[in-house]
Amino acid sequence: MTAAHTEIELKFLVPAASRAALAAELAGRGTPQRAWLTASYFDTPDLRLARAGLAWRLRREANRWVQGLKAAKGSSALERFEHEVIRPDASPDPTAHADTAPGRELLALLDKAAAEGQRVSVRFQAQVRRLTRRVRTRGAVVGIALDEGRLLADGATQRLREVEFELVSGAPAAMLALVERWRQRFGLIHDPRNKAERGHWLAAGKPQAPLRKAESPRYAPDAAPAEACGVVLDECLAHIGRNAIGLADGGPALRPDHVHQLRVGIRRLRSALRAFRGWVAEPPAELVDGLRTLFAALGATRDRDVLGSGAAAELARAGAPPLAAPAATDAPDPEALIRADDTQRLLLRWITWRSGLEPAADAPADALKRLARQRLRRWHKALVAGHQAFDSLDADALHELRKRVKRQRYVFEFFAPLLPRKHAARHLQALAAAQQALGEINDLVAARDSYRARVAAEPEAWFAVGWLTARFANARQRARAALGQLATVARLGR
Repeated sequence: MTAAHTEIELKFLVPAASRAALAAELAGRGTPQRAWLTASYFDTPDLRLARAGLAWRLRREANRWVQGLKAAKGSSALERFEHEVIRPDASPDPTAHADTAPGRELLALLDKAAAEGQRVSVRFQAQVRRLTRRVRTRGAVVGIALDEGRLLADGATQRLREVEFELVSGAPAAMLALVERWRQRFGLIHDPRNKAERGHWLAAGKPQAPLRKAESPRYAPDAAPAEACGVVLDECLAHIGRNAIGLADGGPALRPDHVHQLRVGIRRLRSALRAFRGWVAEPPAELVDGLRTLFAALGATRDRDVLGSGAAAELARAGAPPLAAPAATDAPDPEALIRADDTQRLLLRWITWRSGLEPAADAPADALKRLARQRLRRWHKALVAGHQAFDSLDADALHELRKRVKRQRYVFEFFAPLLPRKHAARHLQALAAAQQALGEINDLVAARDSYRARVAAEPEAWFAVGWLTARFANARQRARAALGQLATVARLGR
C-alpha cells in the first residue's frame, strides 16, 4: 500500500483535568479504534532532515510496519505533506518515497550526508496509545485521535498527551468549526509542534518549547498579492503560535524571551495587515482588537521584567542607594494568559481566517513588486520627516516614531523577495539600528517614570531619576544619528 496526500490538521495539548472526559467522548460514541504505536524517527547527526522540514519515521502498528515521510510544505499553515508505505519489516528504505518531491529531496540529502560521512540513524522514539474516532459534522468528516504516551531519546523521557484533528473529507472551515467546539468544551491548548519536532529537541537536551524568532518569508517574485500575503501570514502565525506554546508549556526561566518574541510576532502580524491592505480581504475587526488586547497584557509583563532585570541591575552597578522592592504589579501570569479561553479562541480564529484568505475585490493580479515599492517609499518619507523634526519630539512622539520604524523594518522583510538583495540588506541594517536606539529610549522612559512615581515615598529614588535622565539624553543623540544614517541609505538606494 502506498498513500500520498496533503493533510489538513491541527494539534492540541490536553489538560490533565480534561483527559478523562475527552477519552470518554471518543470511546462512547460511534466505533472508536484503539492501537499501540511505536515509531522510530531517523536523521543524520547534523539534523539535515529536520533542518529541511522533513520527518522520516518507521512505525509499528499492531503486526505491520508503516514507513512515513512528512514535510511542512503546503499552501497554508494547516497543511502538511504525508507519504506512507507498508514495509515488510523494521528496515527503513528511503527509496520507497522516490516518486514524490519530498522523497527525492530526502534521497538527495541522505546521499550528500553519506558522501560526507554522516550516517542516518534513529534519533528518538515515540510510544503512544492511540484512541481514534471519525466524527461527521455539517460539511466535513473529521478524524480525531487522542495520543497518550511518551517520547524517548538517549535516556530522556517526555510525556505526551495530545489530540489531533484531521480533515478526512469536506471543507476546512467545517472542520475548524468542529475544532472550536471541542477546544472550548475540553479546554484544549493549541500546539503547532509535531512529535518529530518535540523529539529532536528532547534528544538535544531541551525538552521545553524553544524560543522562536522571526524568519524571512519566501515566495516567488511574480507571486500574486494573496499568495505572497498568505506566506507572510503563515510566518507571522508560526512566530506567534510557537512562542505561545513556549509560555503555555514551558518553565518560568523561558518566559521573558518568549513574551518578547510573542509580542514581536503580534506586531509583525499587524504590520503584515498594513503592508497588504487593499490587496487581500480584511480580517474581522474583533480579531484585530483581540490582538491589541493580548499585546497590551503581554506588554505589562514585559515592562515588569525590563524594570526588574534591566534598569534595577544597572542602577545597582552604578552605586544607586538601595530601594525597597517595587510593589507587585497586576501584570498577568504569562502561562495563565496563554492558556485562557479568550486567548486560545483568538489563536484559532486567526488560523480559521487565514485558511479562507481571499484577494480583495479589486486586488491587483500581477503588479505586487511595483505596488510594494511605492508603499515602502511613501512610508519611508514619514521616517525622514521624523528625523528632520527629531529635536522637537517628546517621549510620546518618539514612541510613535519607533513603532513606524519597526513597521518599516518588518515590511521590508515581508517584501524582500521583490527587492534587490543588497538594497534591502542596507535598509534592514539601518532600520535595525534605528529601532534599537529608539527602543533604548522607550525602556529608559518607562524606567524613569516608574522611579519618579516612588520619589514621594522614597527620596532615594531621585538618584535613579537623575541617572536615567542622563542616559536618556545620550540615547537621544544615538537615535538621532541612527535615523540620519537611515535617511542616507534611502538616498543611496534610489
